[in-house]
Amino acid sequence: MRIAYSCAGEGFGHAARMVVVSKLLETRHRVVYFVPEILRPFLEEKIPCFSAEEIPHFAFVKSGDRIDWPATIAEGLPKVRGFAGEVGRIAARLRELRIEAVISDFDPYLAWAGRAADLPAFQLNHPGIISRHLTVDPRSWLPAFGAGLMEGPWNERVLISFYGGDAGPLFRPSLFRHPVRDGGYILFNLKESYRPEVRRVLQDFPELPVRIFPSPGENFEEALAGCHAVVSSAGHQMIAESIALGKPILVIPQRGQWEQTVNARMLEKSGRGMATSIKDLGRDLPVFLSKLDLFSSRTPLPEGFTVGEGSPVIAARLDEFLLRAGSRTAGIQGENRRRKTAAA
Repeated sequence: MRIAYSCAGEGFGHAARMVVVSKLLETRHRVVYFVPEILRPFLEEKIPCFSAEEIPHFAFVKSGDRIDWPATIAEGLPKVRGFAGEVGRIAARLRELRIEAVISDFDPYLAWAGRAADLPAFQLNHPGIISRHLTVDPRSWLPAFGAGLMEGPWNERVLISFYGGDAGPLFRPSLFRHPVRDGGYILFNLKESYRPEVRRVLQDFPELPVRIFPSPGENFEEALAGCHAVVSSAGHQMIAESIALGKPILVIPQRGQWEQTVNARMLEKSGRGMATSIKDLGRDLPVFLSKLDLFSSRTPLPEGFTVGEGSPVIAARLDEFLLRAGSRTAGIQGENRRRKTAAA
């Protein structure tokens, strides 16, 4: 089949999942990727013979450890105004490429273009999990609505999560190619907006061995496998990878991003790490380090949590979806032939 596959450009997890899912698809299908330009270098490195059509993406504007919502809205408004035009352009391209089904990981552009081109859509993502964690806290309501907008229309959806998902996390094989060891250092995986304040905190711990990523020219996966523990924002993929490798993790959820708040809470419930904030990092870092033996426990995760590889579930769900999509395409083609014959 000819499949179009897209993912969001905000956050690392979407692209990491694309690397895994691409291997499930490319042996039997022709896949055309639709991705934001910001993801191209990473995907070109991880997916052999990668080529893609460029799509826009909605992104957060960050200030330190928080989302600057006024700036985010201001930056997103032009994209909202141009959304219908972009969807129409992508839909036309889908028809040119004779695409038969679309797969989206939290990207509304391809999902709506697929609807415009009358194509079935498969949605897989993690952020949609917040719709299953609505609370009386009104801070959970708007993010759940926003997640639905980002998913766009779908015929089938699979939520991927280390807690309460339809499938466990997806891990790229390269994550496990390096020996898991304890090199004694703490790996700090930090976006640029976090770094100045974190570096100021680290001045109070001059003897603490640290490695800070992203770091050009250094292998992140090897560093993760060899670290003593991790400090990071509360992205789902980073948490899941740390748990899978047995690395305790201290997370700093971005303020204003409810998904990361939920991820951090569920991490603490899993018993594999704890959460803090930039403001409290200097106080909580020693507490975290004192509990590493507890967080490194090899006891089973509590019920409802998993870092079991989700690929078999995704492969089965995709096979079922694409089988139905193929039957639908064959039916449409057959009907078109009958109409042409009748007209003749």
